[in-house]
Amino acid sequence: MKVLLVTMAMGIGGAETHILELARGLKRRGVEVEVASAGGVYADALVREGVRHITLPLDHRSFRDMMRAERGLERLIRDGGYDIVHAHARIPAFLCGRIRRRLHFRFLTTDHLDFKLTPLLRRMTDWGEHTFAVSEDLRRYLTENFHMTPDRISLTVNGVDTARFSPDTDGSAVRAALDTEGRAVILHISRLDAPVCVCANALIDAMPLLGGRATLVLVGDGDARGAVQERADGVNAALGYRAVTLVGAQTDVRSYIAASDIVVAPSRAAMEGMASGKPTIISGSQGHGGIFSEAIAEEAIRSNLCFRGASLPTPEVLARELLTLLDMDASARAAHGMACRAFIEAHFSVDRMVESQLAVYERFAPLRTGGTPDVMICGYYGYGNSGDEAILSVTVRELRRLIPDVRITVLSARPEETAARYTVDAVNRFDLVAIRRLMKKTGLFLFGGGSLLQDKTSTRSLLYYTTLLRMAKRHGMKVIVYANGVGPTRRKENMPRVSEALRCADAVTLRDRLSLDVCRKMSLPCEPRLTFDPAILLEKGTASAPESPYFVVIPKYLGDYCRAKTVEWILAMTEKTWGRCVIVTLYGAQDDAYAHSLAAETGAVCLTVQDGSEAIALLASSFFVLSSRLHGLVYATVAGVPMLALTDDEKLISYMERIGLPDYFFLPPFADEMIGMFDEIGLRYDTICNKIKYALPSFRQEALQNIEYVAKTILSLRASRP
Repeated sequence: MKVLLVTMAMGIGGAETHILELARGLKRRGVEVEVASAGGVYADALVREGVRHITLPLDHRSFRDMMRAERGLERLIRDGGYDIVHAHARIPAFLCGRIRRRLHFRFLTTDHLDFKLTPLLRRMTDWGEHTFAVSEDLRRYLTENFHMTPDRISLTVNGVDTARFSPDTDGSAVRAALDTEGRAVILHISRLDAPVCVCANALIDAMPLLGGRATLVLVGDGDARGAVQERADGVNAALGYRAVTLVGAQTDVRSYIAASDIVVAPSRAAMEGMASGKPTIISGSQGHGGIFSEAIAEEAIRSNLCFRGASLPTPEVLARELLTLLDMDASARAAHGMACRAFIEAHFSVDRMVESQLAVYERFAPLRTGGTPDVMICGYYGYGNSGDEAILSVTVRELRRLIPDVRITVLSARPEETAARYTVDAVNRFDLVAIRRLMKKTGLFLFGGGSLLQDKTSTRSLLYYTTLLRMAKRHGMKVIVYANGVGPTRRKENMPRVSEALRCADAVTLRDRLSLDVCRKMSLPCEPRLTFDPAILLEKGTASAPESPYFVVIPKYLGDYCRAKTVEWILAMTEKTWGRCVIVTLYGAQDDAYAHSLAAETGAVCLTVQDGSEAIALLASSFFVLSSRLHGLVYATVAGVPMLALTDDEKLISYMERIGLPDYFFLPPFADEMIGMFDEIGLRYDTICNKIKYALPSFRQEALQNIEYVAKTILSLRASRP
């Protein structure tokens, strides 16, 4: 595997050290790795490690320099044969995103901090096909500010090489050079730029409060160094000894850490101090955490030892904490330092960092985009409907499991978003000229899943899909109607249109018995088969679930009477101590307003969830689910939770029959016996859960067999190409 890491520069800094350690770790694992940046002290360190460094003006913001950097980077990527291009800063990621419009390569990014955002910067920020977040709070920053789905983000760590940063490092020469006159050494490592030297200034101001017991050493450089030096000179003059020493940027800080007694730093510098067995105060420009202890360990992990959002360090607080550590005897301080090291070994090792990223590299490296597609997938994609996106997600995932280098093109309402989310090629679903051009060179037209051939939505929608089926057949494509629901067709003239379109198919698989019966009456050229909705293959993800107990309502507006009854029922269920109601919308564009109105009247929590795996995690912690959306029932099945359908749609009724719960649905307008139904669920709770649990593997097997048939068709078409 060959990997290109791209960043602005390789000067002193946490992100730069992360890249250095990542490059070292990848090289040790046999990966050919190169780094492109504007250079810096760590560029020389890379070369000494045998890692090629390419110098480009990637740290310049002028239009002219950015265009020069883009041209150089494009030549490098075009000729380099990289399996992965991994950008670590906003400008390089922006340039890689532009280049990727012309070249096809696997493009990943890492988020090292929460950038300040303006509307322009938000639009210019490109997170690639997949993003690493170095902490949980940054993962949340990405989902909240860029609406990235959880499947596009992997959590990694800011790994420290605990073999290099260890208590065994000798700092005696540095200690002697500092001439501390027997005082304790406090070490602070950070850039000395204006926005980030808050802690350095607070430490300088804290020195008069320590009673002459310590000397402060500042490692780092930046545009505010002159002002920091002036502040230090003033304190040194007032105290009558060299209380503060600035030593500038250092490429290897290990000997300075070894020479110190206490480290005060944020993020990576704090990790390196802790790995070296030094008592550490976690503090920086983003927030003050304090003396490391088990009490702050969870927040330290969540924030990458940055404590974003906490109060900023002050001289008084720092002095109080420094005196606490200075008052410890030598053995207590040593024990505290070793507890710090154990924490880093458990949570922030460089091996963990490298392995987490290499695993994603190995997943993305075989993926292919551009060129001749193997399959064109048509469905209701790009509209933010969780159920349809779950179908696409599983279909893409499983096809790639079976054919790692499969080339997939998806018809989508938001092609750029779909392409980025699933690492596929995508075309606007209404660009019939582009679709026709692709059909001429694509072997398979995969139609579905979902209920596409129906006129309940509109006849215009039905005509769109029947037209595509006929176009695909006319261009000589193999056509598979994949896990579809057929109907309802309310207008008499539309049933012949559905029948004619289905006759274009070489294979028809249907996700409910009602649709199967309809298709069998059409006497199609191929025998329709029953399968299961592909979303049944989803796995439970992670979700921030409300405090238990709670039950879930997945709504869809079914009329004013039904709305009034739903409010009445939610209040009754809450009174009966089933817990708090959580209203989950799976299709925000249609359901959010209705869901929020229900929540306002009932005091329910209201959540919009697009990612199916996240929805399953949310449902898995609930007592039961009431759903008016089909995929709410599918998710509840995967979660193994009792459910009830409230619906005017026969496909939901058919689904409940399919999973062995034929009596667990209500048609609006519905009566008060719904409450009685949930009393029955309470009595049969374990029986229902076990019934779902034991049936789930057979449902999944049906869905897997269906997608295996699709994969075999793709491989057969490949083999028959001239």
